[in-house]
Amino acid sequence: MRRGQTVAGLLLGIGLWFAVLGQFYFAYRREYVWDGVFFWCVAVLAFGLLLRQMARVEHGQAVRQRLVWVREHPLRAMGAAGGVGLAFLAGWQARYWPAEADFSVLLWTWLVGVAMFLSSFVPGERLKSLLRIGGERGERLRSSLRTGELAGLVVLLAVALAVRVVDLEHIPANLGGDEGTQGMAALELVEPPLGNPFATGWFSVPTMSFLAYGLAMRLCGASIAGLRALSALMGTLTVLTSFLLARELWGRRVGWLAAAILACSHYHVHFSRLGSNQIADGLLATLALYLVVRALRSRREITFALAGAVIGLGWYGYFGSRLIGIIVALYVAWRAAAEHRFLARYGRLLLILVVAALVVTLPLLLYYADHPAELSSRSRQVSIFSSGWLAREREITGRSTASLLLEQFWKSVSAFHYTLDPAFWYHPSIPLLDFVSGALLVLGLVWATAHWRWPANGLVLLWFWLALIVGWGVTENPPSSQRMIIIAPAVASLAGLGLNWLVGLGKRIGQSAGDGRRMWDGVLVGVLAAVAVANLYYYFAVYTPTRVYGNPTAEVATELGRYLAQHDDGQVVYLHAPPFMYWGFGTLQFLARGIEGVDVPLPGEGEWPEPDLGRGARFVFLPERLSELGPIRVRAPGGVEQPVYSAADGRLLYVMVELGAQ
Repeated sequence: MRRGQTVAGLLLGIGLWFAVLGQFYFAYRREYVWDGVFFWCVAVLAFGLLLRQMARVEHGQAVRQRLVWVREHPLRAMGAAGGVGLAFLAGWQARYWPAEADFSVLLWTWLVGVAMFLSSFVPGERLKSLLRIGGERGERLRSSLRTGELAGLVVLLAVALAVRVVDLEHIPANLGGDEGTQGMAALELVEPPLGNPFATGWFSVPTMSFLAYGLAMRLCGASIAGLRALSALMGTLTVLTSFLLARELWGRRVGWLAAAILACSHYHVHFSRLGSNQIADGLLATLALYLVVRALRSRREITFALAGAVIGLGWYGYFGSRLIGIIVALYVAWRAAAEHRFLARYGRLLLILVVAALVVTLPLLLYYADHPAELSSRSRQVSIFSSGWLAREREITGRSTASLLLEQFWKSVSAFHYTLDPAFWYHPSIPLLDFVSGALLVLGLVWATAHWRWPANGLVLLWFWLALIVGWGVTENPPSSQRMIIIAPAVASLAGLGLNWLVGLGKRIGQSAGDGRRMWDGVLVGVLAAVAVANLYYYFAVYTPTRVYGNPTAEVATELGRYLAQHDDGQVVYLHAPPFMYWGFGTLQFLARGIEGVDVPLPGEGEWPEPDLGRGARFVFLPERLSELGPIRVRAPGGVEQPVYSAADGRLLYVMVELGAQ
């Protein structure tokens, strides 16, 4: 330590001496200018070596501080090391256990390991304050109750939950094929013995998300509503975390505005009502960013650890959640470049964040080590580069790469104002924002961009643009709504900023003109009310009756699956539907669980199955294959024909011929 300080002092003296000498030659011995240049070069070299020496000293101090922390907190250090070891053990053992084994022991091992690691960063005095009834936290809670903030938040969350849970069984009316497939994967995973939660399944999605939905159906029932219940809860919690994040970044009013806009957003409400894991993206993003912002302000170890744990947890959900770590990394890099000694102040704490994320993700990373193709398989499928889409489009259209990329960007950036969602995951008839919210989003973007140096604005702009480009700009068929739920809270926050700016301007202008400031508070409430009414009316009164979600095949499968589930009498279903629909379609598999069904190939493309008419049978014909009804009437006389029509537009969905047991 002393030797390092001596070297630093010597370099500082040399640098200052030669700097003064060089400047003296520049000022008073101008004819020897190159001597002055030489002296300044020596000074610059000395200062450079000084910076390097100081970095070494600071690094040594940081290492010694870590060692001191370990010596002063041996039990906590052992807990952290034990947590890492248990998480590693769970992932390592999962690699070798057979698929039919019970993985519940490894799941609990991982959970205990994560809990041990996180608890090792909770200081004893902090734990006492959490348990003390009359402590600081209790006083803060009572203060919130006095101001009515907590009561208002409860009301807002109650509204958000209500619009997400009402009649989940029938809104949306169709059960999407992907919903059904994920529901079946969830039921199979939690069926004893517990399957491997540290692997991947359908479309390379980590099985941990299926575990969450499977456990939710254990509580709520294996129905459409039970499958969707967890999404409704996560969507509601996202309103809460969005409020907390926006309040932390810009204050209470923007927090309320962002939460209120998100609570009634038709886009967010829709995905909160689907039994699919994309809805977790927004929840994990807002929670992680809130914890990061709180951690940087409080410098508490446990907050950094919790932020890392949430970032790691995102790897077990939909692929959009993996952007969270990138957003945080870029935000930290920006802060480090803009703020003096940022890494010196937060380096050790950021290391805790990184290690916490690794501890949570460790079992999945070990799985990816054995199956590297699974890590990027989905991104390769949807990327315009790796999927070959860009090359194909250039060849088909004759357009340049720049032109195609510009079109991709336009479709992405106009998704909230002009370009409609082309995917049947939602496929609304309006953009992803209503008219008023769309205008507020533009205002918010203008205001945030004008003040981009503010850390809060830099964070939300980074979040918005990175998600927009990665989630839509470089993927096929933008703006496919299912890929961008992670951006919904950012959009709501920007719209809240726009409304806050607008009302603030109005108040300043009104004050100078002698008008009342209360009028603008009324304008704010009126705008929020208009946004809520417009969104909820569109979703429940305009969109829902169309039964667009899931595409027409999902409507057919939902009606058929509901009927078969209600009339499960052991009869075999002969489905005259391929190649338009198959018995393995996720909707049918979920709704008609346990019912035996057979795909009947097109005439001339395979042998028709021989039905056992003695036990009865059901023959289902899609409109595209109604010509095959005649032979069935001959082979199964006495069958009862029942056409089924769409409740949305009256078109024929299918015809069923039921033949009772003989």
